[in-house]
Amino acid sequence: MTFDVFVQRMVDGELAAADSAALSELIAPYVTTTDPAFDFAQLHFDDGTADLYGIGEPGKGFMVNHVSGRLAWDLVAAVAERGDMTLMAPGVPPLICSESTRAHLPEGLGDEAVVVTSGADILRAFAQA
Repeated sequence: MTFDVFVQRMVDGELAAADSAALSELIAPYVTTTDPAFDFAQLHFDDGTADLYGIGEPGKGFMVNHVSGRLAWDLVAAVAERGDMTLMAPGVPPLICSESTRAHLPEGLGDEAVVVTSGADILRAFAQA
């Protein structure tokens, strides 16, 4: 997948910080290369790779692109669930990991949000958009 997917936490319709220590803990085992000047990390999985931007402060959200394989999406789903975060990509409804997140989306986005719990769910939402 080559488009940019933004992962952000929202509270009362505004961007909010997530637990950066917990998110870093989930991401750390997959980091193979970092470039602090660009706030970048390349992640490696048994079935592919992903580029992640925002590694310096994952509590403020991050962006992934150039994702190959399904395991990267499983990690994105786990991070989004742990951080109560929303996935946003061009042409795709907001993707949330629980119904409780819906109420925190900006006005108008909650109605179209889709609940996802795995990488397979994320890929299915992308394919259906």
